[in-house]
Amino acid sequence: MSMTMLAVLGLVAGSAAGLLAGLLGIGGGIVIVPVVYYGLVQSGVAPDQAAHVAVATSLAAIGPAAITSFLGHWRAGHADLSFLRDWGPGIAVGVVVAQFMAPHVRGAVLSGVFGLFCLVFAVRFAFPAYFKPFLATAPGGTFRIASALGIGAVSGFAGIGGGILTNIVMVVSGLPMHKSIGRAAAAGVVVSVPASIAAALASQAQNATAVGSIDLAIWICIAPAQAVGAWIGARLAARIEGDHLSRLLAVTLCGTGASMLYASWS
Repeated sequence: MSMTMLAVLGLVAGSAAGLLAGLLGIGGGIVIVPVVYYGLVQSGVAPDQAAHVAVATSLAAIGPAAITSFLGHWRAGHADLSFLRDWGPGIAVGVVVAQFMAPHVRGAVLSGVFGLFCLVFAVRFAFPAYFKPFLATAPGGTFRIASALGIGAVSGFAGIGGGILTNIVMVVSGLPMHKSIGRAAAAGVVVSVPASIAAALASQAQNATAVGSIDLAIWICIAPAQAVGAWIGARLAARIEGDHLSRLLAVTLCGTGASMLYASWS
């Protein structure tokens, strides 16, 4: 695959990922990771290296889109700063630990775990009426710390913004879908900054446009388009019913999970 085609692919993927980030509060990694991985492998990059670059670059690109998405949901009254205060530190620690461990884990393993993770949780969001909240309120104390660390760790390994797990934790705690999405967008803000720093320091650059595992050339193609898409998506989300947003997330998870599982076995 030529660099021009890879750049075009990045722009398209960034726009789609940003739209989903705004609509669902996710970081967009469920689109960016498989697209960048596929593009790099088709360009001759070894699968293991491609997986690490895809995850790291996705995490670095999440930042602008997450901030844009969070501000959009905050203006709509579906997000608040207390989530960043209470959950942010634990999520950040989980991300950093995962990013420093990721270079020592096989890329195919990361792809497979990520794919399976997407498929399992797609069921929950496909049938929102059949899954009742497990908790009366969002977890606190030790449970909250463990949940935050888990969100951060999965995000660091899979290259996602933490929105998927945050959505799950908030929804099973009884929070309405729109408010859950607002907090999921906030998780992306927390994930991106420490993850980008860790990815830049955790491994050596493989080419002239890379900083650690982050490929800046790919980032430039993705991040601006992703931020614009996130702003549009956040405005649209306020006008869509919660159950419809839940099913949209389920469809996205199914497609991404299947493609990443296929990539890990090929």
